[in-house]
Amino acid sequence: MTKNKLIGFIFLLLISLNLLSQQVIKGKLLNSTTKEPIEYANIGLQKRNIGTISNKDGSFSLNVPSNFVSDTLIFSAIGFSSRIIPLKYFEKDKGSVIYLTEKVIALNEVVVSSKREKPIFFELGNPDYKGGVIQTDTLYAGRSVSLLIENTESNIKKGITLPAFIEKATLRIFRNNLESFKYRIRINEVDQLTGHPGKDLLNKSIVMQSSMKNGWLEFDLSKLNIEIDQPFFVTFEQILDLTDRTLIADNYKKFLKDNPKKVQIDTVEVNGRKEVRQILKGGGIDLAGTFIGIAVSKSASEQFTSYVRETSFGEWRKVRGIVAATVTLSNFPNISKATDTGCKNIPSVCKAEKICKTFLEQYGVNGMQVCVSKKGKIVWADNWGYADISNKVPVTDLTKFRINSISKSLTSLALLKLVSEGKLDLDSPIQKYIPEYPQKSYTFTTRQLAGHLAGFRDYDENNLSDYIQTRHYENSIEAINIFENDTLLFKPDTKFHYSTFGWNLIGAIIEKVSGKDYLTYMTENIWKPLALENTCGDNIKDKISNRSKFYDITGEENELGDLSYKYSGGGLLSTSKDLVKIGNEILFGSYFDKNQKSILFQSQYTSDNKATGYGLGWYIGKDKNGHRIWYHSGDSFSSSSYLIIYPDDDIVISFLANSQIGTALNIEQVGELFYEK
Repeated sequence: MTKNKLIGFIFLLLISLNLLSQQVIKGKLLNSTTKEPIEYANIGLQKRNIGTISNKDGSFSLNVPSNFVSDTLIFSAIGFSSRIIPLKYFEKDKGSVIYLTEKVIALNEVVVSSKREKPIFFELGNPDYKGGVIQTDTLYAGRSVSLLIENTESNIKKGITLPAFIEKATLRIFRNNLESFKYRIRINEVDQLTGHPGKDLLNKSIVMQSSMKNGWLEFDLSKLNIEIDQPFFVTFEQILDLTDRTLIADNYKKFLKDNPKKVQIDTVEVNGRKEVRQILKGGGIDLAGTFIGIAVSKSASEQFTSYVRETSFGEWRKVRGIVAATVTLSNFPNISKATDTGCKNIPSVCKAEKICKTFLEQYGVNGMQVCVSKKGKIVWADNWGYADISNKVPVTDLTKFRINSISKSLTSLALLKLVSEGKLDLDSPIQKYIPEYPQKSYTFTTRQLAGHLAGFRDYDENNLSDYIQTRHYENSIEAINIFENDTLLFKPDTKFHYSTFGWNLIGAIIEKVSGKDYLTYMTENIWKPLALENTCGDNIKDKISNRSKFYDITGEENELGDLSYKYSGGGLLSTSKDLVKIGNEILFGSYFDKNQKSILFQSQYTSDNKATGYGLGWYIGKDKNGHRIWYHSGDSFSSSSYLIIYPDDDIVISFLANSQIGTALNIEQVGELFYEK
C-alpha cells in the first residue's frame, strides 16, 4: 500500500465541545512501601475511552467529562495490586497521592531435568505489513493493539505443539517520526466470555524505548519462562507521556492548518455529548508519531484476529487491520523449569485460599485475616499482607484490626448477660436507666435501639466531622452529648433505619446498669470469660500491642480520629480468631443461658408487621443456597470486617482487613465451600 492510499486517521481535537464541562483529575502514583514513583501506570475509567498513563515521575493528569462523575477511576500497574477510587473522592484540580501495593510473587520449586531435550524454536503470528496505525488521541493515552496467537493445524502437523515457552515477541514499526518512542508488552489470556484479551500473564512491566525509524522492535522474554498451553494474545501498549502528546497535538494543529483539503470535519455524538472529529485523507505518516505495521488483506483478516482499545481500560474492539507482530516459542525453558507445587490442603481450603489471594491481588488490600471453624474447631486460618506497610510488618494471628459495626454484635452479648441476670428490661423506656437523657416526642426502648427501630439518625455522609471525631471521651455516658439534642426521624417501630448512634446510647445504658464504664464491663464480663485475648477498645490513649495500621481509599495511612465516642457501636479491635470464638460460644458455649441466646437472632418487626431481618445486633437471613446465616459486617474509610455464623452447618467465618475495599469480598462464596451442599 502506498503513502497516498494509506488508511485515514482520526484525530480528536484538544478543545472538543465536551471538554467545556469537565473535571481535571491529577496527582501522583507512589509505591506504598518504598514511596518511589510508579512510572507508566495505567489510569482510566472502565469501558470508557477515557484514560492516561503516568509519567516517569509518577505524575498524571486526566480530563474527565462531568457526565462521568459517578464512575470510578482505576489505577493499575503491572506487578502491583490495582486501586479503584470513586471520582467523587477527588477534589477538582487538586492533586492527590495514590499508593499502590506491590504483589508478592511466590517462587515455585525448581526442578532440574538431567536429560535435556534439544530446543526447538518456532514462530507464530503475522509478519506481513502494508499499512499503518498511529496513536492520534492527544487527550488520553494507553492505546493498545493485540494479536491472537494460535497454533494452527498446519503447524501441529509439523510437530509444533503446546505447551511451549515464550522466547521473544516482535512488533513492526512502519514509520517513526519522534526522537524516540516507547511500547510496553503484555501477554494476555483469552477471555472465555468475550474472546477479547483478558487477564495479564506478566508480573512485571517490560517497556522498550527505541529511536528506530522503522523495523522490528524486539522484546526478549526468554528469562521469564512464560509457559503457554493454550491460545493467548500478545499486546503492545504505546507509552505516551504528556510531553509526547503535546508534541503530537501541536504537530497535528499545524498539519490541519497547512493542509485543509486533506481534512474532513465531522460532528459526532459520544456519550450524549457532541465532539468534533477530524479525518485525515492521506499523507498522515508525515505527522509526528509512531506508526505500526498492519496487514489489511482479506487473507490476513481470515487467518488472524486483532483487537484495539483506545485507553488503558477502554473496550476492546475487533479490527480488520491485523497488527504485524510475531512470537517465538520454544519447547524448553531458558533455565530449569519451575513447577507449581500446588495447594497442600483439603480441596475446600485450597479453593478458599485461591479466592482470598485473588481478591488480595485484584483489589490491593494492604493486609487481611480470615478464619473458619466447623463444629467448634478451626479448619482454616490465614493472614496476608502487611499490618504496617512502611516498616514491612506482616499480618499475623495476633494482629488486631478494627471490627467496625461488628462491635454491635459484641455489645449484644453484654445486653444478653444483663437481661439474663435480671438487671435490664429491653422493653422499658431508656429513661428508666438514663433519666437525664432528654425526653423526645416519643419514648423508645433498648430493644428498639438494638434493632434500629428507635428513629435515631446515622452519620451525615456529607459531613465528615460527624463521623471523624477528635475529642476523647472517658466513657459512653459522656459521649451522649454528640446526639442527645437530635430529634427522632420517625415514630419508633414504624421504620428500620440503621444507626450507630443508637448503639452508642446502648453503651451508655450498659454503663448505667452495671456501674462500670463500657470497656471495663466488656473486659471483665465478656472478653476475659470467653478468652478473647486480642479484643479491646480502640483507645487512642493506650499503647495497643499488635495493632494494625489502617489505610484509606488512596492507600495512605489514615487513623480517622478518636473512636472513644462509639466503642459500643463501632470502635472495637479484634482478630479473626477471637471473632470465631464468639461465634462458637453462641453455637456451643455455656457461658450464656442457652434459651436467652435465641433473643439475639429473632427478627424484629415494624408496627405494620414487616420483618426487619435484624435482631439484637445481628442480621438474620439466608445465603444464596438457602442456608440460614446470622451475620454482621462493618466498614469505615480505613477498614472492613465480616462475621458470619451458619447455625445449621456449625460453621463460623470471620474476615478482617485494614482498608475499606475489603467489603468487596464475597464472604458467602468462602462459606459455601465448607458446608455440605
